[in-house]
Amino acid sequence: MTRKILKGIALFLVLDIVVLLVYGFVQYPKAKGEQHFTAERIIHAPKEKVWKVISDVENYHKVTAPNIHHVEIVAGEGLGMKRVCSAPDGSNWEETCTVWNPGKEFKFVVNTQKEDYPLPLKSLSGVWKVETVSPIQTRLSMDFTYEFKSPFLSGYFLSTGMKQAEEDTEYLLDNWQRLAEN
Repeated sequence: MTRKILKGIALFLVLDIVVLLVYGFVQYPKAKGEQHFTAERIIHAPKEKVWKVISDVENYHKVTAPNIHHVEIVAGEGLGMKRVCSAPDGSNWEETCTVWNPGKEFKFVVNTQKEDYPLPLKSLSGVWKVETVSPIQTRLSMDFTYEFKSPFLSGYFLSTGMKQAEEDTEYLLDNWQRLAEN
């Protein structure tokens, strides 16, 4: 009886692996090379106010989704700034600001080469921009560029992670909009 149960469990695990590999193969073209995840929102506030809200990069963890537990600026400010972001599970990653144009845009590049980087990504960066639509309306846009370490196996993560990324981004945009419009 125990032998049948163990065989059943083994067969179940093998089938799960096969399903994941087949799914990864189907998703492979979507996960190969650099990918972009973009989002934007029109906020009913002047550009200067929206910039003040989004450029408070040390307090990012207070407005973003629960996947970022804490942010600490460890060096500099503006261009060249380095910060460490940590997740609730204790994992963390380092980011460096490579573009800082006050009132317009900034960019952070994540150090995905760090030995304990928690995600299956070869590269990850994000650009945040504000543009005037009218004196009382601002377009806030975000463009995240990423590349998987292993596109074949990452096809699975692309599909499951995209839904979470969309939810997290909406949460962040909602919070920034609330802060800027008050």
